[in-house]
Amino acid sequence: MIAALALALIVAPPNAAPTAAPQPTPLREVVYKVSALRKESLAIGTYGGHVAASSGGGYGEPNPTSKNNAVLLEGTLTVDVIGIQDDVIKVRITEEFKDRPTPNSYDAYIAPNGLVRFDTQDPSPIARYLLPLFGSKFAASSTLANGDSWHVNLKTDAVDLQNTFTIAGQDGALLLLNETETIRLSSAQGMNYNVRGKLKYKPSLLVPIAGDIDERGNRNTMDTSDEATTTVHFERLSDTLDPVQPSTK
Repeated sequence: MIAALALALIVAPPNAAPTAAPQPTPLREVVYKVSALRKESLAIGTYGGHVAASSGGGYGEPNPTSKNNAVLLEGTLTVDVIGIQDDVIKVRITEEFKDRPTPNSYDAYIAPNGLVRFDTQDPSPIARYLLPLFGSKFAASSTLANGDSWHVNLKTDAVDLQNTFTIAGQDGALLLLNETETIRLSSAQGMNYNVRGKLKYKPSLLVPIAGDIDERGNRNTMDTSDEATTTVHFERLSDTLDPVQPSTK
């Protein structure tokens, strides 16, 4: 949906005086069962296909190296809505993942169209794909019908993000959405991404119900070829504004 390195450029938080007062009771709390698996592969070659020999002069065949890594996150993610100003929603995210000793909490600001600013440099991929669907004007029109689509785009000197949501069908009160996204970075240090997703969304309560996301990134230079894939799944467990519901309804 929106890569972490793009998110910091998106929505400025509303002006508010700092306070040391206790945190207010959330306006809404939504809890999700979540998982994310990220796999990375780094392959290092040599431009031209030859390297200088370590001894005896001349040239030899390069010895390419590779590095693979996988990280699995499983557990729950809680979205607490703690404020709304000018249709920008402030939320607090609490992630409780297996194999992590303590919960991780941070704030985020969600613009009406779903663009997000995080108050952390390292939001989970689950939060990156889940939170935009909380935007107050994300798919909020009562006239939406099968086949309709809309765009959430961002273009800066650093990133060109093109995101399209299409209504693929309905399941009772839920919209079934297909998501396609491309993220292109101007910096050689970052990856470009292609994203595909299938989502369930409840427009009457402006809430994502479930989703499966497939993100594929790549970066190619003269000497390296990097690839990364991330798969994200989430499904709603509870919602204080919708207290009686199955997890995917």
